[in-house]
Amino acid sequence: MREILVIRFGAMGDLCVLSWALSRFADNCAPQRCRVTLVTKAAFAPLMAEVRGVDEVISLEGSGLGAVWQLSRLLKRRRWDVVVDAHNILRSRVLLTLLTRRPDAQLAKDTAARLRFMTFGHQNASLSRRMIDRFDQLMAAVGRADVAKTMDAPLAHLNNNPEVQKASPVLGLAPGAQWDTKRWPADHFADLVRMFRERVGGAVQIYLGPREQSWYPGSALEAVVAADEKVETVQLPHLPDVARHLAAVNILVTNDSGLLHLAETVGTRVLAFYGPTVREFGYFPLQEGSRVLETELSCRPCSRNGKRPCHRQDLACLVPITPTMAMEQLMSMLATEAAS
Repeated sequence: MREILVIRFGAMGDLCVLSWALSRFADNCAPQRCRVTLVTKAAFAPLMAEVRGVDEVISLEGSGLGAVWQLSRLLKRRRWDVVVDAHNILRSRVLLTLLTRRPDAQLAKDTAARLRFMTFGHQNASLSRRMIDRFDQLMAAVGRADVAKTMDAPLAHLNNNPEVQKASPVLGLAPGAQWDTKRWPADHFADLVRMFRERVGGAVQIYLGPREQSWYPGSALEAVVAADEKVETVQLPHLPDVARHLAAVNILVTNDSGLLHLAETVGTRVLAFYGPTVREFGYFPLQEGSRVLETELSCRPCSRNGKRPCHRQDLACLVPITPTMAMEQLMSMLATEAAS
């Protein structure tokens, strides 16, 4: 049996996209031939242990070079037939150096192409490749064969009762993002909840994390939760539990965030708002039934990850996307689901 070590420390969205490639690789490789071990940060280990195609997860405990050294000592105890660097950052390269091992496959970065596109609008062939395509290529190189392009969600098994979704539509909302410039306005989310409750009548679940404490208290969205017993917040500390909740949601309305990709890995379609980031960065939704709302502007993209403040100071890429526009997309998605 071939022992395959895959290194990817984070972040959650990247790991969720990688999980598709790992699951496809498993579908294409007989269990008696390959065993995949993933190295990632401790925070993501419980979630990635649930991914179809991941046989074992080894955690990076800590953030400094000392933690990398301890990890290398642990990995050296094992024999690895194949090593895949699916991150290609300083930390993964240091780990490989400590293992005295060159990677058999390594993720190709497109940072320079993104910067040229962002600054000058110069297109590059590499920008037409999604992150899933890059991860697929890595695993295909390992397997010496084309990776099966199945679209079976890698965490679909976490949905314990799929019939609930058909009985009464449940809308999920992920109003947060790592950077404020990637957030659709809270007032818009609140109006969308009201529209959904009036037109559809289904329950609404609003997923909140620690970052939302900077703006959620006192917001219009909090007021909607207080006024409607069918609207509730979901705050769970463990990612596998979040994934299980997302699996029971019909559609997740979300910003460009990790929860977008987590929802898709459990088979839940998303309606996503994209502002400072764009399709060319490789992280658009993967599910066939998912949809994106965005505003075409000459200043998009304005940063590689949405970290920079809006230089216009008006979030013109997100604010013009109205709750009515989002509701129309939701009704179309629900109609498609009902007809299937």
